[in-house]
Amino acid sequence: MSAAAQDQAASAAENLQSTPAVKKDGPHSTELPPAQREANHKLAVDMKGRFIGPMPVEVFLEKYLTSTVKVEDHPEVPRDAFSKVATAVDEKRMYDPFVQAIAPWMLGLKAVNTSASVDTGDFPLKPDVSIFKKEYVPDRSRADFSAMEMFVEFKKSSKDAPFTDPPDKSEAARQAAIQSGSFESASNEAMKIRGQLTAYAIAHHGHQFRHFSFSVVIVGTQARFIRWDASAVVVTAQFDYNQNPEIMAKFFWQFSNLPAKLRGHDESVCPAKLQTDVEERVRSGLNLVSETPLFRYSVPGLKGYCYGPRPPYPSRSIVGRTTRTLPVWFVPPQPADEQHVEHHPQQHIKQEEASAYDPRWAIERAVYLKDCWRFISFAHNVQPEHEIYEMLNSKDTPNIPTSVCGGDVEGPGSRTDTHTLVDAPWLCVELKVTPFIHYRLVLDVVGRPLTSFRCTKELVRGVLDAMRAHKFAYEVLQLLHRDISPGNIILTEDGRGLLIDWELAKTVGEIGNRRRERTGTWQFMSAALLRKPGKLHMLEDDIESFIHVLGWTTIKYLFDIIDFHLEGAAVGGKAKARELRGGGYPPETFELKRPSPLSRLLRDLSSPFKSRYTREPPTDEIRAQLLTLTDVADDEHLPCCPLFGCMTGI
Repeated sequence: MSAAAQDQAASAAENLQSTPAVKKDGPHSTELPPAQREANHKLAVDMKGRFIGPMPVEVFLEKYLTSTVKVEDHPEVPRDAFSKVATAVDEKRMYDPFVQAIAPWMLGLKAVNTSASVDTGDFPLKPDVSIFKKEYVPDRSRADFSAMEMFVEFKKSSKDAPFTDPPDKSEAARQAAIQSGSFESASNEAMKIRGQLTAYAIAHHGHQFRHFSFSVVIVGTQARFIRWDASAVVVTAQFDYNQNPEIMAKFFWQFSNLPAKLRGHDESVCPAKLQTDVEERVRSGLNLVSETPLFRYSVPGLKGYCYGPRPPYPSRSIVGRTTRTLPVWFVPPQPADEQHVEHHPQQHIKQEEASAYDPRWAIERAVYLKDCWRFISFAHNVQPEHEIYEMLNSKDTPNIPTSVCGGDVEGPGSRTDTHTLVDAPWLCVELKVTPFIHYRLVLDVVGRPLTSFRCTKELVRGVLDAMRAHKFAYEVLQLLHRDISPGNIILTEDGRGLLIDWELAKTVGEIGNRRRERTGTWQFMSAALLRKPGKLHMLEDDIESFIHVLGWTTIKYLFDIIDFHLEGAAVGGKAKARELRGGGYPPETFELKRPSPLSRLLRDLSSPFKSRYTREPPTDEIRAQLLTLTDVADDEHLPCCPLFGCMTGI
């Protein structure tokens, strides 16, 4: 980009006349398709390679369901305990006999047939049988994911089996299964069922605070136990529950004897028990109605507690970072004689949680809470996000918030360990999972989403502010953000942009990939990264992502026509590269609803990327090959030119 073009783009960004944001609703690639069947299929595709098995049942029970206290032997198991389930003429007639059969081994719990009524919340789903605490009173047998301890799903026909064990236990059979990937059954129906199970698990974790959860899938006379967490899904070998009813009995007996934290509950969050005046301030400060349930969040390193509602949960996957963010209300610890919480055995103020030295944290205030699973690498030093913020703040990086505190959450299951199964003798899949640690972070600014911009000037200024933060971090600290997206740019009350979510940032000198997945959000990743999954993430990839953020937001909210197209889950970027190469980004067929220099700004900013996706001049050798070849592969001769010059003057 020439100096004149740089000045023109920067000037246009700064002086863009305010165009009112006339926003329109419409589909975009972060939403699930409307048809549940299609959604289940998509979830199965996204989860491919995440189902780990077949773990022997006895290993599963020993590893995951062994109580820390002595458990009495379960009641006697009749040999025909599940005969009515196994001989039912259709699937629906399996539910009630199963509920009755497992009742003797459900200490303090109960099973409910929830197949006929969906959850009336965000998830219109209905597991066949749900497990609740005995005192819970369901509303018309509603599949209440917020109170559910576990779900059980049934299929009558064996042809619907979502998983397939090797034909025998030989090493040759195991290796053949690994090579073919046959553990995840390949039929469309099998994929749909795996997607259905995943949808239930997402709903289960989304309505609760969990480190992991369990479920059961029954196909004909065969059953499997399943454990879900942020790294993978462990599935047992199938067993005949009719011939071996003691296995099913032992599972439910041991599960019901486990304390809540060993059933997967995250005990660092609990329902809030506040005094009336404090609760009123919390609700007023967060603009919450009285019907919204409040929770108390513990954050490592924070002297006091945060209070707020249940955060939104990602609807696309149960595996991965599953980042959840929300404004919360910070309440500092009080003297023992005037505590802000009601007297409750599990909600006392710890002695070491004295008032913070910073006077800002001696008063109540709104803050921004991030809850996620941060990945760890045994080959690279991955800094927690609060340490990255400390590094950025120490250099006075502009247009970023200040980190108050952060740290790893403790408790059973807060650190995934599925990666340790890599050498298990029963493993019939190629194990490539990323280990995660549950993590929380508090920032001192409560912003609003970039997509809440009030006018086009505010939109462009917000992106420009984020680019300035990125430029400073790169020049001063040699740090790349690596996850530029609209969700990671927030707007302050006065309309300025802040670049957040530095969790995936790493220094330019770090070589090699930290994890098997690509870093970034698909819609906003550079075309070069999408076309070559193993490519090293570079500066120009982040800069291109800023262009896609501005282009995506403009098209979604300001254009009349949206041509929605998702280019697969593994390789893509052809449309992005085509438009950038042709110098028409975004396509001229899109027209703003009202006159605005925004279209010209997008074209000015995207113009340097034309050379990135244009073939290099052919060498003499290539010219000779062109005499005999009709095609030259697009990706083989693309230059990777440095583009930092396009940031000059911004």
